[in-house]
Amino acid sequence: MTIIIGMTFFSCSPQVNVMRSGFKSYPPREDNDSVVIYKKAQDIPIESVQIGKLEASCKSWMENCDSASIFSLAETKIKKAGGNALLITKFEKPAFWKNFVLSNESNSFLLDGDVYLVSDFFSPSTSSYLASLSDTAKIKAKAFAGFAFGQETGISLPKVSFYIYQNRKFFETYYGGEVGIWGLVVWWMSLDCLYGIKKDIFTFDTSIGAWWAPRQFKDGAGHYFQTTINPKIGVEFYGLWLKAGPSIHLYRNDPERNINFGKIGNMYFNFEILIKM
Repeated sequence: MTIIIGMTFFSCSPQVNVMRSGFKSYPPREDNDSVVIYKKAQDIPIESVQIGKLEASCKSWMENCDSASIFSLAETKIKKAGGNALLITKFEKPAFWKNFVLSNESNSFLLDGDVYLVSDFFSPSTSSYLASLSDTAKIKAKAFAGFAFGQETGISLPKVSFYIYQNRKFFETYYGGEVGIWGLVVWWMSLDCLYGIKKDIFTFDTSIGAWWAPRQFKDGAGHYFQTTINPKIGVEFYGLWLKAGPSIHLYRNDPERNINFGKIGNMYFNFEILIKM
């Protein structure tokens, strides 16, 4: 019994180990490399990989059983395993009165953690990275209705638009569909899909549109159909969106028909005034 007590009190030293089972092996680091200590998982840089788990313990009566010694030993083990960062998952120090409870782990110094190899300490932390992903994933929808004039739609009242916006950190992108209808005297309809970018109040988008008028168009003449590409710049503020831009014909089933909506000189243009619904 005396021998056992003697070994317990005087022969034991702090136990510090890095478990590598299930993790990829990495070469040891230099002695002068430092080890960064993290207390929160979300503070770990995103450019990192976990390479092991650390377990350290000692009894309070042991020699060198204090915070400085344990962390010093842990740093040595972490560098030997190829790591340069430790995320503390458990840290317990014995209170003074617990030193007398020799049969209980309450008088033990315990340090557990996850060992990481960080390749870029200046990369975003996990929390900020996830936040940026969250911001990027934020999607919102907007609907507009208003007046449009030009080769994309003819004369449309109303023109109804629906867009999906997505945050891209420095600007927004949006895509959607638009429908235009005209029904005075004769009627026609247009349909287009578009994709664009938005920065502050300024927008730029391009649509591919189709415009169709039935046989009743122009004194009973045959139906009319055309497709166009329509890049437009605009400003959106206080729920009002003003857009304008040229129109380029891709196809017209009756090129001779005098469809000159939005024609200025030898070019065709589109104009829109939209109000957020």
